[in-house]
Amino acid sequence: MIGFIAIFGAALSGFAGVGIWAVAAAAIALAALSQARFGALYKRADSLGLRSQAQPFLLISALNAVATTAIAYVAGVGLQYI
Repeated sequence: MIGFIAIFGAALSGFAGVGIWAVAAAAIALAALSQARFGALYKRADSLGLRSQAQPFLLISALNAVATTAIAYVAGVGLQYI
């Protein structure tokens, strides 16, 4: 639920005309939620020597957060013109 609030906040920021920094703030919130949820799994993979296999998932998670919030922001901006 908190993730949806961050995404909605990015869309609302786009609608309200807030700067593009709102995408970064919402992406950090989503990445922090991902770390809170899967942090123990990443630590376990690191302790087993699987760091090179776990690192791409961290990067993909961060990129997903940025892409999701950027799309929500652009959708919010687009709603201004409807």
